[in-house]
Parts: sequence; structure tokens; C-alpha cells
Amino acid sequence: MTEDAPSTGSGTPHGRPNDPPAVAPADTTGDRPRTEGPAPAPPPPPAETAIAGAPPPPGGTTTAVMDPPPPPSTPTAPKESGRPGLGMLPIALGVGFLAAAIMTSAYRSRSDGDLDWSNYTVGLGATAVLLLVALAVAVRGSGRVREELVTWTGSIGILGAGIMLGVGLEEIDGSEDWLAYLVGGVVVLLSVVGYAAIRRGAFVVTAILGAGIAYIQLADDVIVDIGDEDDQAIIAAATVAVFVLAVTAIGWLLRTRALSGVVAGVIGVVGINIVLLVLVFQQVFASFFGDLEMLGSDGSDGSDGNDGGTNGSAPPDFDTDVYVILAIAAVLTLVWALAASLTRHSGFTVLAIAMPATVVPTSTFVLMVEHPTWWGVGFAAAGSLLLAAVGLKQVLASKRPSSSPVGPTR
Repeated sequence: MTEDAPSTGSGTPHGRPNDPPAVAPADTTGDRPRTEGPAPAPPPPPAETAIAGAPPPPGGTTTAVMDPPPPPSTPTAPKESGRPGLGMLPIALGVGFLAAAIMTSAYRSRSDGDLDWSNYTVGLGATAVLLLVALAVAVRGSGRVREELVTWTGSIGILGAGIMLGVGLEEIDGSEDWLAYLVGGVVVLLSVVGYAAIRRGAFVVTAILGAGIAYIQLADDVIVDIGDEDDQAIIAAATVAVFVLAVTAIGWLLRTRALSGVVAGVIGVVGINIVLLVLVFQQVFASFFGDLEMLGSDGSDGSDGNDGGTNGSAPPDFDTDVYVILAIAAVLTLVWALAASLTRHSGFTVLAIAMPATVVPTSTFVLMVEHPTWWGVGFAAAGSLLLAAVGLKQVLASKRPSSSPVGPTR
């Protein structure tokens, strides 16, 4: 085709594929390209979303969004009551009646010396009922009633098993050497199983009782033979203190540390006081018979040299025993006071109060103190000083200004 040749087609030049697209110049108001015709309307301001019930925003349009309706409430299962309620009534009565059957059997099975199998069988049956109920409910039961039923049937059944075992094997030759160990061991073993199934304090108490039975036999076999005959009171008091401290230390590892410590502490308070009461009786009897021996068989008072066939022996001297026992009681009291501070359990506080309140007066009788007033003054002064120190600290703390900042803070 030459330049003079007529063109065919439209007069608009066709763009080549490689030509870049034409871009219209931007107008002076923004980035929109300039086009022919009327200017397009500006875009509407962005819509702001507001929650229904909130104040509207200062400008622009507002689109209200309603809160979604709350989801329908799903029915929940009724919560189980934290208390067994009236379920404890038949449990307490039933366990009490079975315990009465066990104790009646224990008292009457050997009342004539030989084993009465009729009474003994009743005790065995009552014990079996308690243990079987505890086992069945522990496996198949649920809820708080299960805990109460297993706790009380199991703990009383364990004690019943120990009692029936002791009654049945009592007449075997040589049983006095090993029966207490067997009974105590069975009670402790069953108590451990019960505590593993139901973590309740009743099984801790039965375990302490079983250990006490075996410990008494151990003390009779080994500990009592230590020392001289004149030191038996000190050895007995030390034996009680060792048992109390050992049970408290072992029980401290469990969550029932307060219960085990308090139960052992009650045994300690009672045991120490029993030792002192034995000394009181020995002192009284020695003084009484000593006064009788001062008179001769013919009624003379011994002024003519006739002592009635006696040597005029002096009453026994228990001063050293009493002071050592008081030292042991002081150690136990300090341990209980410390335990009360750590656990804030009132049982330890009661023990720390009961020990000096019962041991000190009994000791004055054994020592035959002529002026007990000075003992009272000394303990009263010590107690007053301790309480005054605590009270003074509280008064000073109440008058101390508050250390918290007053006024606006950044």
C-alpha cells in the first residue's frame, strides 16, 4: 500500500498493543482523573458502627447494631448437697447399735474364763456387717453419704476386728508376748487401707490407737527394762513423750496433721498426769505407812528406843523424778504452742494450756511443797509478762500511722 492509496475503515487510529494506556490528568481537587461532563459526586463519608444504647458518634452516619439475643440457658444438673442431711441419722444409729453388739460380745465372751461361742459369734457377725458395708459402699457408692457411711462403718469395724481378734486369741499359750503386736498391726493396716479409700480423719484415729496398742507392748518388753527401778516414773513419762512426738511428726506429713497431733497430744496430757498421780499415791501411802511404823507394835512412839521392829525408813524421794517430768511436759507444751502458731488450730492451743494447768498442781503434791504460793506467783508472773508483751505490741501497732499514700497519685 502506497501513501496515496485511499484508506478503508474508520478514521480513528488503532492503538498498538504495546502502547501504554492513556491516563487522564488529575484534577486539582484530588486524585480523580478529569473527565468530560459533570463532576461526579464525592463519596459518602464512611459509616461508623455504633452499638445500640451507646451515644452517637460526633459526625458521619451511624449504623446501629443491636446486641445479639442471649443464648438460651441450658439446664444444668442439680448440684449435690454438701451435707448428707438426714442420711446421717440411720448411719449414726446403725453403727452405734452394731458397736453395742461388739462391745457386749467382748465383755461377755470370756466372762466365765472359757470362750462363749454364742456371744463371740454375735461380735464376729456385727464386725463383718460393718466391714462388708464399708467395702461395698466404697466400691459402688457415690456422693457425700458414701463418705460418711464408709468412714464410720469402716473405722468402727476396724476397731471391732481388733477387739474380736484379741478376745479370740487371748487364751493361746504365749499370746501375751505377741498378741498386742498382732492386734495393733491389723488395726493400723486396715486403717491405712481405709484412709487410702476415704481421706477422713476417723481412720487416722484408729491408726493411732492401733499403734498405741503395739507401742505399749513394746514399752513393756524393752523400754521399761532400761534403767533402775527408781527411774521407772521418768522412763514412763519419756515413753509417753516419744510416742506423742513420733505420731505428731508422722501425721504432719498428711493433710490431717492437726487431728493426728491433737489426738496424740491428748494421750500425752493424760499419760503424763497418770505418771504423776502414781507418784502422788506412792507418796501418800509411804507417808501413811511410815507414820504407822513410827509406833511400836505395843503402841510406843519409839522414844525408848523401841521402833516396833522397823528401821524407821524415810519416805521415798521423788524430787528428781518430778523435775524431769516437768521438763518433759515443758517440751511438749512448747511443741504444741508452735504447732498452734503454724496451723492456727485451737486443739493445739488447748493442749498447750491444759498441760501446765494440770501438771504443775499435781507436782506440788508429789514434792510436798510447804509454800505453794511461790509457785503460783512465779507462774502468774511469767504468764503476765508474756501476755503483756503481746498486748503492748498490739497497742503500738494500732497507734502506728498508716503507711499508705494520701492524696492523688499519678
